[in-house]
Amino acid sequence: MIETIIGFLIAGILVFLLVKAIGNIFKGILFVLLAFLIYYLFSSSLQSLTQGFYPIGNFLRAPIDKIKSFFYHFEIIAVTQSKEGLVIVIKNTGILPLSSFNVKIDGKEAKVINGISILLPKQTGVIEVDWKDKYHEIEVSTKEVRVTYISPLWASQVII
Repeated sequence: MIETIIGFLIAGILVFLLVKAIGNIFKGILFVLLAFLIYYLFSSSLQSLTQGFYPIGNFLRAPIDKIKSFFYHFEIIAVTQSKEGLVIVIKNTGILPLSSFNVKIDGKEAKVINGISILLPKQTGVIEVDWKDKYHEIEVSTKEVRVTYISPLWASQVII
């Protein structure tokens, strides 16, 4: 009788330890995946010697890009011509600040006359670039994200 009770106690302890071990293995796998996800989200903020290397593969690119766009996102509100060049009004609609703005117009680097050092969330800023010619496409980029603006005048010329 006592041997049966001790047998059940030992079996119960072994089952308990087995369940704990499997739980810890799953927790370890979850933490490793979480570490890869965090690396991928913030890898654009880090300096890298190899371009385009993502250790978790491209199959997770779309959902992770959606999450990343929640953190880093801005919109080009308006583009107007001024005496000195082109004025681009942007608004940070993400929840993290943006910095290091670069502007390309029709695929060529545009010299920034008056720029923004940092754009906080929900803040609107103005970038003035040295560009006197007509334009078709304006690309404003930071280390984290880029946005493309296509001229409505160009779109109306293409449709006609």
